[in-house]
Amino acid sequence: MMLTRRTFALTSLGLAAAATLAACSSKSKDEATEEGKMALIVPDAGEAAAEALSKAVEAFTKETKVEVDVKPVSDVSQELARGITAEPSIDVVVLDPAQLSSYAGSLHSWDKGAAAVKDAHPALLTSATRQEKIAAAPRDVSTLALYVNTSLWSAAGLSDSDYPTTWEQLDQVAAKLTSGGVVGLTLDASYARVGAFLVQGGGGLTSADGTKATASSEGSVAGLTQVKTLLSSGSAGWGADLPAGSAADAFGQGQAAMVIETEALTKTLADTYSGISYKVVELPAGSGGKGTLQFPTFYGVVEASKHKADAIKLVEYLTAAERQVTLATAAGTVPASKSAGETWKGKHADQAAFLAGVEYSQAVPSAAGVSDIVATFDNELPGLAGGDPAGILNSAQVNLQAILS
Repeated sequence: MMLTRRTFALTSLGLAAAATLAACSSKSKDEATEEGKMALIVPDAGEAAAEALSKAVEAFTKETKVEVDVKPVSDVSQELARGITAEPSIDVVVLDPAQLSSYAGSLHSWDKGAAAVKDAHPALLTSATRQEKIAAAPRDVSTLALYVNTSLWSAAGLSDSDYPTTWEQLDQVAAKLTSGGVVGLTLDASYARVGAFLVQGGGGLTSADGTKATASSEGSVAGLTQVKTLLSSGSAGWGADLPAGSAADAFGQGQAAMVIETEALTKTLADTYSGISYKVVELPAGSGGKGTLQFPTFYGVVEASKHKADAIKLVEYLTAAERQVTLATAAGTVPASKSAGETWKGKHADQAAFLAGVEYSQAVPSAAGVSDIVATFDNELPGLAGGDPAGILNSAQVNLQAILS
């Protein structure tokens, strides 16, 4: 089972959701925006997320009399490639960091005091900034945390006071939990999971703002060495090496006592592995302090939009705290603003670790060309137990410098 944000085809929605969408979206994602309406392009999402967005947009239209055509699409990048300059067919678009990096120059820049961004977590504003300008308004975010199988935890003689807060403690509990065919910790062999350790060491493939290569820094080497230590000791294993074939499924099937994952796993556990009892805690701090990865999305307002003023109003409306809570809850993510986060935490206390991580999170590097370097890094991770962390990172450093310099 592959953990991504759930996607869906618009035609597969239930009748109730379809009726809701019909009021404010085009009949087909391939049809042009209805004349005079503002176009909001969003990636396909789960039914709950689509319905929540539709209701929010309907409320906006009722309040402002501005009609909005909500267009869920399977490939936002394809829509952006069709053009958002000159006479764009897009007014507002939901972007990921890579898309933001590619199209920031065609988007409205937000003042720090603007209603849509002034309450956003600083770490998310860093991720929304390109060339020292806030190129988009943070919408929501996912982070990494540590899932613990509480039945296996208790069976190993561990209590709540033993949840690891340091690398040393993680080593100790992972070793205790490794027994009888169960590995203490699992994670998938990708920077999107391993990168958290680099950040905890005080490094990362790049600086937090993505402008400088830091792969070979002392902190990065310390973080990757920590992962090697866990793997070579046998108390941690790559998800692909376990019978289930992925870290998330290995945890769900009881093959691993702990896993590093996003909050998307909570839905999988509820839907597929409801027999697992678990607790979610923050990732342990490393030699450089606390650290995790963030996976944010943003609202981008197209600079050349004929409806720019109304587009800004729409984003300000959708990023209001009460609507952020509703939309993030439906999407299974964390709100982007601090005030919305506090309200969300009150309703999702068992997932508070994901919110806590936002403050010390870093995004996966997203500058043009970096994805190939990350892919190469990922390809080297399966051999990390017997490999050279410094060598892997030095190679990434050289390639990153060539792109970012």
